[in-house]
Amino acid sequence: MAREEEEREIRDDVSDNENDNSSEDGDDVLDSSEEEDDDDEEAIQKVREGFIVDDDEDDEIQTKRKKKHKKRKRDRVRADDDALDEDDLELLLENSGAKPRAAVPGQFKRLKRAAVEDEEQEQEESVEPDNEISSRRTGGLRDIFSDEEGREEEEEGEIEDRRQNNILDEFEDFIEEDELSDDEQSRRERQSQRDRARVSRPRIDTSKLSSVDRESLQQLFEVFGNGSEYDWALAAQEDDDERTGEAMEPTSLDEVFEHSELKERMLTEEDNLIRIIDIPERFQKYRANLNYINLEGEELDREKVWVANILFSEKSTEFSGPLEQPFKEAVGNVVEFISKNNYEVPFIWSHRRDFLLYSQQIETLDGKVETRVHKLLFEDDLWRIIHLDVEYHSLYEKRLNIEKLIEELNLDDDLVRDMKSLETMVGVQDIFDYIQFTYSREVRELSRNQETLPDGTIQSRTTKKHSKYSLFERIKSNVLYDAVKAFGISAKEFGENVQDQSSKHFLVQYRIHATDDAQDAPGVLVETICQDDDALFKDSTTARDAVCRTFAEEIFHNPKIRQEVRQTYKSFATINVAVTDKGKITIDRHSSYADIKYAINRSPADLVNQPDILLRMLEAEAAGLLVIQVDTKDYDNWFQSIFNCLKSDGTSEISDLWNTEREYALSLAFKKLNAMVSANAKEDLRRECERLVASEVRKRFLGKIDQAPFTPYGFDKGTKPNVLALSFGKGDFDSAVVGVLLKENGKVDQYFKSENNPTRDRENNELFCGQLKEFFDKNLEYSKPDVIVISGYNANSKRLFDVIETFVEEFRITVNVEDLPDVSNPPLINVIWGQDETARLYQNSEKAAHEFADKPSLIKYCVGLARYIQNPLLEYVSLGDDVLSLTFYEYQKLIPKDLVKEVLESAFVDIINTVGVEINEAVRDPHVAQLVQYISGLGPRKASGLIRNINTKLGSTLTNRSELIEAELSTANIFINCASFLNIPFDESSNAARDPAIELLDATRIHPEDYELAKKMASDALDIDEEDIPEIDNNGGIIYQLMQEGANKVDELNLIAYGQELETKYGKRKYATLQMIKEELVNNYEELRHAFHILEKLEVFQMLTGETPQTFGKNALVPVTVTKVGKNLRDQVASIRWAKVITTSLIQANIEENKIPRDLNLDQGQIIQAVVLEVLYDSFSATMSLLEEDFRRASAGKFRKEEGKWDFQAESEDLKKERAKERALRAKSRGITHKLYHDFNYHQAEEFLAPQRIGDCVIRPSSKGSQYLTITWKVANNLFQHLLVKDSSHGRYKAYYVDNKKYEDLDQLIVQHIQAIARKVEEMTRHPKFREGTLSEVNEWLESYTKANPKNSAYVFCYDHKTPGSFLLLFKVNANSPVITWHVKTDVEGYSLKGFPYSNMLRLCNGFKQMYKSEAQKSISQNSRPQVGAYGGYGAY
Repeated sequence: MAREEEEREIRDDVSDNENDNSSEDGDDVLDSSEEEDDDDEEAIQKVREGFIVDDDEDDEIQTKRKKKHKKRKRDRVRADDDALDEDDLELLLENSGAKPRAAVPGQFKRLKRAAVEDEEQEQEESVEPDNEISSRRTGGLRDIFSDEEGREEEEEGEIEDRRQNNILDEFEDFIEEDELSDDEQSRRERQSQRDRARVSRPRIDTSKLSSVDRESLQQLFEVFGNGSEYDWALAAQEDDDERTGEAMEPTSLDEVFEHSELKERMLTEEDNLIRIIDIPERFQKYRANLNYINLEGEELDREKVWVANILFSEKSTEFSGPLEQPFKEAVGNVVEFISKNNYEVPFIWSHRRDFLLYSQQIETLDGKVETRVHKLLFEDDLWRIIHLDVEYHSLYEKRLNIEKLIEELNLDDDLVRDMKSLETMVGVQDIFDYIQFTYSREVRELSRNQETLPDGTIQSRTTKKHSKYSLFERIKSNVLYDAVKAFGISAKEFGENVQDQSSKHFLVQYRIHATDDAQDAPGVLVETICQDDDALFKDSTTARDAVCRTFAEEIFHNPKIRQEVRQTYKSFATINVAVTDKGKITIDRHSSYADIKYAINRSPADLVNQPDILLRMLEAEAAGLLVIQVDTKDYDNWFQSIFNCLKSDGTSEISDLWNTEREYALSLAFKKLNAMVSANAKEDLRRECERLVASEVRKRFLGKIDQAPFTPYGFDKGTKPNVLALSFGKGDFDSAVVGVLLKENGKVDQYFKSENNPTRDRENNELFCGQLKEFFDKNLEYSKPDVIVISGYNANSKRLFDVIETFVEEFRITVNVEDLPDVSNPPLINVIWGQDETARLYQNSEKAAHEFADKPSLIKYCVGLARYIQNPLLEYVSLGDDVLSLTFYEYQKLIPKDLVKEVLESAFVDIINTVGVEINEAVRDPHVAQLVQYISGLGPRKASGLIRNINTKLGSTLTNRSELIEAELSTANIFINCASFLNIPFDESSNAARDPAIELLDATRIHPEDYELAKKMASDALDIDEEDIPEIDNNGGIIYQLMQEGANKVDELNLIAYGQELETKYGKRKYATLQMIKEELVNNYEELRHAFHILEKLEVFQMLTGETPQTFGKNALVPVTVTKVGKNLRDQVASIRWAKVITTSLIQANIEENKIPRDLNLDQGQIIQAVVLEVLYDSFSATMSLLEEDFRRASAGKFRKEEGKWDFQAESEDLKKERAKERALRAKSRGITHKLYHDFNYHQAEEFLAPQRIGDCVIRPSSKGSQYLTITWKVANNLFQHLLVKDSSHGRYKAYYVDNKKYEDLDQLIVQHIQAIARKVEEMTRHPKFREGTLSEVNEWLESYTKANPKNSAYVFCYDHKTPGSFLLLFKVNANSPVITWHVKTDVEGYSLKGFPYSNMLRLCNGFKQMYKSEAQKSISQNSRPQVGAYGGYGAY
C-alpha cells in the first residue's frame, strides 16, 4: 500500500507538472505560495523597521513578482524537456516492477489555472469528462473577430438568460467556490469580470438547433468545432494585456518617428519642455548649458556690481563723472529684470524705460533750472547685459562647485579661503588647479570613495583614478622633498612676496618673507639625499632636475603668481607677427593680409579699436601664413623684479649656487605661465573682437530691416503699396522683359512679358513701350501701381531703368489717386531701384517653387522684388537660415556663423516688437506667422504652440489679450513679456468698438498692466466724474468715449506732474510710460520704423556690379577688355587717340589720349590692365589710365606703415632675400636675352599674362635647374599652362625639347608648338559642343539638358582645369545614365582621345561616336556594364 501510495503521489505530481506546462500563452502557472511567503516576510520586516506597506509598495512588489515570473517562465521552458509525460511514467513503473495503475473512465483531473495578472496562488478546478468537454465551451469562432471584446461587463441577468438558451451550458456552475481571503477575492473578482466579458461575446446560439439531436450536434462540433478551441489564444492575449496595460506608458513620438525629423519639426521632449517652462525661449537657449540659479540678496547685488563694472569699462568715455553712479544703478535694475524677473529686451525697452533714463537738474546762466534727460542704456546694451548675466552665472556655478569641493576636503588654506572675491573665470580656474595640484591625494581619495549622483546623493566608488600629479605626490611624500624645502622659501611665501611688491610697483626692497640658504650646495645636498635607501631617485642628476621641476610646478600653480602674470599681460601685453616661409611667398601687396604681414608692438587697445586686424591675424595663422606672438613689454626687467622676490640676499658661493637654482626653477615656471597666460590673453582678445564685429553686423542689419514699406502718395507711413516690378535678368539682347503687379494684400494680380528688348534697338524700344502702355491701359485700369521698381543681375539693368523712366515721362504715367479726394494734378509715378538680395535667394527657394510652380525664375525674382518694397522686414525673416548667406559687413566672414545668427536674431526681435504682430492675421497667414517667433518671450517652439492653441481652443481668433491667460494659451511670465506686442485691431467703422468683449486697448502698444492707468488718463482728459464712469462703461467704455470726442484731448494733460504724483504716492516711475500711453491713445500702433530707404547711386552700383570702393575706386588696378579703338592716322608715333573698354562687371570706361603711352598699340578684343581714375556711379562708367606713373601709384601699398608698429627691418631682409633668389635664378638662366624672357616665378607669370590675349606666353627660369626653362602661356581667362622645356644647347648648337619634340630655337618652339596648340584650343572653344565653366557647372548643364530631352543622348567639351591645355569630354547616353568623362589631349597635330589622334574637331566628334559604339557593343557581347569614368580617372569607361 505504501508503495502504491508513493506511485500515486508521483503520478499526481507529474500530472500537475504537465498541466502547469500546458499553457501555450506562456503565463506563469507554477505554485507561487513560497514566493508569496517571502513577500509577506519582507512586508513584515518593513513593518518591524518602521515602514508602512502602502498601496504604492504593493504595486512595486507586484512589479517585482512579474519580473520573477518572467524568469521562472524561462526556467519552466528549459524544464519542459525534462518533465515526464504519462507514457514515460507508466514505462518507468513497469521497469521498476510496480504494477501500472489502470485508467479510470471519466475520472476528473486536477488542473492548474493561470493566475490573473499578478496572481500566484494555486487554484484547483474540477473538469468534466472528455466526452463532455465541448459542453463547457462558451465562445465561438466568430469571437476572434468580434468588435466587442473590450466592452464593459453586462448585467448578470442577461448572462443568465443567455445560459438558459444554450443547451451546452449545463455544467456552467459545476465548480463550487471556496471562501477566499481579501487578496484572493479581489483577484477572483477580476478573473470573474474577464470571464463575464468573454461570455458576453457573440457565441453560437444552439437554441435554434433544437431539432438536431444531441448526438448529431456533438458530431457536428467534433468535425467543425464551436470556436472555443481558440479561447486559449484570446485568454493569453487578455492576460498579456492586463499584465502590461498598467505598466505600459503611452507610446511616445520617438517610437513612431525618426528623432531627426522630430528635432527638425521641434517635437522632441526637449522642445515640449521648452514650450511648457514659464521662461522666455531665448533665455532658455542662452542658459541651456547652465544649471541656472536664481540669485537673491547679496549674490544678486554682487552680480549687479560685476555686470555694471564691465559695461562701464566698455562705455566709460560716455558716462564718466556724475553719470557713473546712475549708469551703474540702471545696469543693476536691468540685471534684476533679466535674471530675477525673466523680462526680455523688448519688454524692458518698452515698459521699463524709466529705469534706463536719468533726469538731471541743471541751472542755466540766467538762473533757470532745466531738466535734462540722459539715456543711459540702449537696446544693444540690454542684449549685452543678457550675455553678461549668462557669463556671471557660469562663473557663479564654477565657484559654487569649488566651494563645495573645499568644504568636502575640509581645507584650511589662506589661498582658497575667499572664493567670493574672484570675479573672473580664469581666477576661479587658478584656484581649482591649485587645489588639484596641492591636495591631489585628498582629491583622488575623495573621488575614489564617493561619487555625487545627479540627484545629489552620494554613491560609493571603488575604482582607482589616475592622477597627472602622481609623480609630484611621490616626491612630496619622499625624502627627496627635503631638497625642495632647501630652496629656503615656499611657493606660497614667494607668492605673497610678489603680491606685496607688485602693489608697490617693485620699488621697495623690503620683503615679507626672506629666503634662507641651505648649508650645502644644491648638488651636494641632492647627492646626500640620493644615498638614502628611501630616495625616489638614485641618480643625482635626475633627482636634481625633479626637485627643480617640483618647485617650478608649485610656483606655476600658485594663484597669486598667476594673478600677477595675468595682470602684467593685461596691462603691458604686445602682439607681434612672425611670418612663415609660406606666408612670405603667399602674402603679396594685393593680399588681404598685406597690412599685417610685418605688424609688431600692437597693444590690445589697438586691436580692440580695429577688431578685424586680430581676426585676420588669426585667420592667417590658421592658414599657416604667420604666427601670433603675445609678449610683455620689457620682459627681462619684469622677470628680474619677480626673481628679486625669490632669491636670497646671501653673498657666499653657496648662496650664488642656490640663487642660480632658484632662477632656473623660476624660468621653468614662467615658461609655462607665459604660454598659458598668452594663450588666454589671445583668446580673450579674440572673443572681444568677435563681439565688436558682431555688433557692427547687427548695426548694419538693423539699417536694412528698420524701414517701413514704401509709402504710397497721399497715405500714412506704413501703408503697403501696389508694386509693379520689372526686370530682364542679365540684360542680353535676346532677354525678355517680365514683370508682376503685386497688390497691397500681397497677392500677384497681373503678369507682364515682352519679347521686345528695348535696349536692343529703337524699333524694339518702340514695340516694348507700346506693349507696356497697352498693359497699363487694359490690365492696370482698376489696379494701378503706386510705384515701379526695377532691378536685375548686372549693370545692363541701368539701360532698362532709363527706358522705364523715359516711358513714364513720355506717357505721363501718374500715381494712383483713386482713393484720395481732391487731387487735381497727381505727380508721375516713382520709378525706383529695388534691393534684390532677398529676391535673388527667393527665386531659387523651395518656397518660390511651391508658390509659383509653373512660372520661370525671373517671375519669381520680380515677386521677391515687389515683396521687398511692401515689407523689407518680412522678406528678410522669410529667408530663414538663408539670411546667413548675405553679407552685411565686409568682415562678417571672420566671425562664426552662430554668432552672426545670434545678432541677426536680436535685430529681428528689436524691430518686430517695435512694429508688433497682428496675431489673428498670423494665425491665418503662414507668411506672417514667421514673425511671431521673434515676439518678446516667445521663440520658434512657443510661437508654434501659441498659434496651434489659438486654432484649437479659440476657433482661430483671439478676441482679446486676456484670453491668453483665461484660455491657458500662455503662462504668466510669457504673457507679461508678449502681451503688448500682439496687436488685436478692431473695425472702427462697425459697432465692434462698443462690444464689451472687445478691449480697445488691445489695439495699442499699452501693456495690460497699464490699462487702468490709460483709462485714468482718458477719464482725466474727458474730465469725467467717478459717478459717471459706470454709465460710460455701459456705452462702450472710457476709451471708446475718448475716441468719439477726440483722442487729442490727452495732449492737454500735464504728464510730468502726473508722473511725479505716481512716484511720490506709489513709488512708481512712469514718466516714459505715460508718454507712450498718450502717443498710443492718439495714434495706436503708429509706424515707428524709418521711412523706406531709396537706394543711393553707390548702393545701386555695388548691387549690380558687385564692386566696392576698395575693389573699383580711385587708383584701383583692374583688367579690362578693349571694345573700341580710335586711331590717330596723322601721328605715326602716337597711333591711339582714345579707347573704350569694359570690365568683367560690365562697367564702361573711357581712356583718353593723354592717358595712353605714345608707343602703345591696342587692338579690339585685347585684354589689358588699367588704372581707375574716376568712377561715375550714376552712369556705371569710369575714366581710366594706361600710364606707367599711374600703375606705380596703383601698385603702392594702400595702408600706412606706422613707425614702431611695423617691422621695417624684417621687411627689408625678406626683400633682400627675395632679390637674391631672383638673381640666383637669373644666373641659372645663363643670360637668355629673348624678348619674352622674364625673371618670373609662376605666380608672377600668371599675373603678367592675366590682361594679355589668349595664346600669349612668357619664358621664365625653371625651378628644376639651369638645364631647364618654363614657358607659361595663357590658355583662357584664369587658366595657364606651364610647359617644361629642356635646354640642350652647347655653344652655337641650339636644341630645345618639349613633349619629346625638338626645336632649334625658342622662336621656332613658340610658333610651331605653343601657337599651334593655341590654335587647336581656339578651334575647340569655338565648337558648338564646347561649354565654358567649371566641371560641376558643365555637369549640371548636361544633367539639365538630358532631363529636358530624356530620350536624347548628349555630349559636351569643357576645359580641364587640372591639366590646362587639355579638355574633358562629358556625355550621357540618356537621362537616367550617369555622366561619363573622357580625357582629350591637345597637341601640335590636333587632338588625342584614348590614344587615337584626330586632326580637327569634326574627326574628333565622329571618332568619339564610333569609339563609343564599338565599346558599347563589346560590353553588350561580354554581358558586362561599362565602367563610369570620373574626373580624376581619365580614360576610364
